[in-house]
Amino acid sequence: MSKWQRFAVLLVLLAGSAGAAAPTRMEVIKLSDWPEIVARSQPQILVVDIWASWCISCIERFPEMVAMTERYGPESVSFVTLNLDDPQDAEGIAWADAFLGRMGGRFSNYHLQENLTTSFEALDLNAIPVVLIFDGQGRERYRLTNDNPNKQFQKQDIEDGVQALLTERG
Repeated sequence: MSKWQRFAVLLVLLAGSAGAAAPTRMEVIKLSDWPEIVARSQPQILVVDIWASWCISCIERFPEMVAMTERYGPESVSFVTLNLDDPQDAEGIAWADAFLGRMGGRFSNYHLQENLTTSFEALDLNAIPVVLIFDGQGRERYRLTNDNPNKQFQKQDIEDGVQALLTERG
């Protein structure tokens, strides 16, 4: 996606969002750090939004994720984002940082330092966006993908997964 296309998407998404929070820097992590990040969320349910700046559907879905974080208390559900922009793409990473800051989400944002191919293989991904939902013991319970073009996941699928895990916990 060109710089101007990113700018146009950002303008559309942020229309009327004056007063947004200051930019949130992504914490750069290695794949080997990922299990520890998941473990730190326990005993909360963990919702992970895997995305990149070049993924239009990731960008379009992001406001829904921000809204969802405001509906659940941090004591029961944690939210994080995992960005897969190429570590050599300084422009893409800068755009992603600015986007996160403007969206105002109050959650941790991570960027994998490994390249896209390595990240996709290690996380067993075919495409993004992907939302992973972990239970309070750190087990992946839901993997919402758009791998099947005839069944794209929706916001309600995320809500249903979170609600099912909250109900299980009692």
